Amino acid sequence: MVKPAANNDNSQKEMFKLLKIFGFASLGLVFLLSFFNDYRANNSGEDPTFTIKDAGLLFFYNLRRIDYRLTRLPEAKIEIYTNDAFDEDGTKNAILLDIIINKNNQTAFLYLKPQGVFGTAKNLRLRNGNQPEDKSFTLDTQTADRRIHLEAVQKIAHWLQEEEGSVEVYVDKKWFPLTSEIKEKEAFLKAYNDFLKITANK
Repeated sequence: MVKPAANNDNSQKEMFKLLKIFGFASLGLVFLLSFFNDYRANNSGEDPTFTIKDAGLLFFYNLRRIDYRLTRLPEAKIEIYTNDAFDEDGTKNAILLDIIINKNNQTAFLYLKPQGVFGTAKNLRLRNGNQPEDKSFTLDTQTADRRIHLEAVQKIAHWLQEEEGSVEVYVDKKWFPLTSEIKEKEAFLKAYNDFLKITANK
């Protein structure tokens, strides 16, 4: 027996209403979840601390790169940036802070590069010049672990940012200043801050 046309119309209207309700509910859920996009799990295997953000890298390339010397490793698509305020004399006692950008995997990290008498030591003891020796920490300069370098840079930067802050390095049974000139202290902090901008950690 054929159903009346009126019943068919009512069924279609009810079905249309249900589809609209589910459709709007789905869109609303997607919109709500988009607010939590930055909190999603990172399953890429790459530490987001070192992941380049496009806006940060553009800022660096357009405004900050002019203050750096550039060394390229084309075969690995690696760029090494060293602030111009760091002395190029490799015999001078200093610890340079390089920003290394790896375009292959879109990462950036910091590298502490000792030179002079600092460069001959496998391990360096560093301390805040305003603190006792037992507050010092040891850095293995030959390690390639980016996390170790970043943690050391964070400590050093914190000390340098203190009023009249200074950092000393223990080599050959003597304490030497990490940065002997104001420009080197500023170069260290600028390189650290530029890294934070490149990776959007600041």
